[in-house]
Amino acid sequence: MSLLNSVNHGDGREWNVGAQLKALLAIIVTAMGFVLGAVLAGVGGLSAKTLLSLQSKVESTKKIENYWQDTGLSMQDIKPLISNDKCYSSEKYFESCLNVVVENALNFKLKLSIETGQLLAIGKHDHLDEKTEKQLMEFYNGKVSLIDFEGLLQQLAELEQPAKKSMLAAKLINSFLSIYFDPHTYVLPANYYDEVSGKIARSKFFVGLSYEKINGEFYIKKIAKNSDAELAGLKLNDKIISINSEKLSDKGYAEVSNILKNEQTSKLAFEVERKQQIVNIELNRTYRELSHVQYNTTGTDKKYAVITLTKFNSGACGEISTRLKQANKENVKGLILDLRDNPGGQLNEAACIAGLFLGKDKKAYYVEYFDEDKSNEVVLTSDEKIYHGPMVVLVNSFSASASELLAGGLQDYKRALVVGERTFGKGTFQEPEQWTVKSTVSLFKTQGVYLLPSRTSTQLRGVIPDVVLNAEADTRREDVVYFRPVKLKNNKTNKLRNSEIEKDFSFSSCKVQKNRSAEDIYLSQGIDYLGCVQKTDINLAQTEFKSIIQ
Repeated sequence: MSLLNSVNHGDGREWNVGAQLKALLAIIVTAMGFVLGAVLAGVGGLSAKTLLSLQSKVESTKKIENYWQDTGLSMQDIKPLISNDKCYSSEKYFESCLNVVVENALNFKLKLSIETGQLLAIGKHDHLDEKTEKQLMEFYNGKVSLIDFEGLLQQLAELEQPAKKSMLAAKLINSFLSIYFDPHTYVLPANYYDEVSGKIARSKFFVGLSYEKINGEFYIKKIAKNSDAELAGLKLNDKIISINSEKLSDKGYAEVSNILKNEQTSKLAFEVERKQQIVNIELNRTYRELSHVQYNTTGTDKKYAVITLTKFNSGACGEISTRLKQANKENVKGLILDLRDNPGGQLNEAACIAGLFLGKDKKAYYVEYFDEDKSNEVVLTSDEKIYHGPMVVLVNSFSASASELLAGGLQDYKRALVVGERTFGKGTFQEPEQWTVKSTVSLFKTQGVYLLPSRTSTQLRGVIPDVVLNAEADTRREDVVYFRPVKLKNNKTNKLRNSEIEKDFSFSSCKVQKNRSAEDIYLSQGIDYLGCVQKTDINLAQTEFKSIIQ
């Protein structure tokens, strides 16, 4: 039975899919307002809608819209799924259709009028493209009822460029799936992942910065190590006023992405505001393919190593293994593993990486299917232990999926001190299958959940650090971002006490200075705590672990 047939027959089972999004996604440039410009995505990552907007991440001159165009997907394929009759057939179906219109209209600088049900130009102060899926749905749901869904989708199709109509059709489908099934169920060109998403190297057109739109202004939220952006001198929290003389104040995520990903532009002139001063910076695009694994040493005597992993792509474990051997040769006294803003990726890479710190044949994570006819699995670490010294793992609320499994697993084994923010809370996994509607398209749907070695689920709950640096960083998490996240039976997420979320780890020999002047406060704090771990052999105090899923 095809996905569409199952929808037509009212099958209401909850599925999940990963889609990179808010683009997702708007980042995620699609419609999630918090989304970062350099998108987080991947199988096992945040979400699939986001992959659709990762145009700047394509590893060759072939763009994502070209991959979609090759599939032959068209607006005709939308009609069996979205029609006025179906959209008004149930509350859930209506909500799913509503999300399709609201999310995708934003990409054309349009909004749905609550009063008339028509599309209008977005006002300068609406800031709807900064809102999450959940915020948009709560803003519109129950307030607008007279909508000609078929007519509005036709209007959007007429506004789209011919070469991008297949990608628009995919975005519409994924917006529907996000509500009707779950935020991590999506469709993707059958050959896209193998050719692009699974590679360890980033796109040669990626300049190295991620950004967030806040109250109509764009701010730099992450700078990739050794990237063109870092070499140019761009800094975290710089407010971007213009790029190549184009003011950004009235632009959306997609427009800014288009400026940065323009392959023909070798120089980017940034005008930024930094500490109330206007700074002009010229970025020279070097067209280098940066690895998702970056390594450097830090401290006054370079005694600590810092490994930053931005995605669990194929080959990530081998690259980290090489870097750990380098760290051993340099006799570092401690290691920082930075998993911030890492949306996940290939889970087998996470199991392999865990072995580099734990040793071979240790429990890395459990796989449990929703389908009781399928056998559950225990995944073991696959590589020998290379690094034996003290370590700290940095996480934030954008650390998702495989990042949570690795950080939570090292925490379970008391192998590392986890520092940062409560993580994203994506504990479901997706498996691809050929979409029966279109053989050139793959359907990624949620099949079950994975559990930490302690048999704890990260779904919605996330991983709670030993040292919580920002207990309020919940605005970007799964249960806050999405309208219908998967909720598990016996899930204790809603029963978390403030003492659990805000817990702080300390011991008498640890004198950590709150260095507020540091450019990267989290890294600075992580290094301080690493110094404490280095000087003590006290076992890391951990909360009692109980299985969330029986």
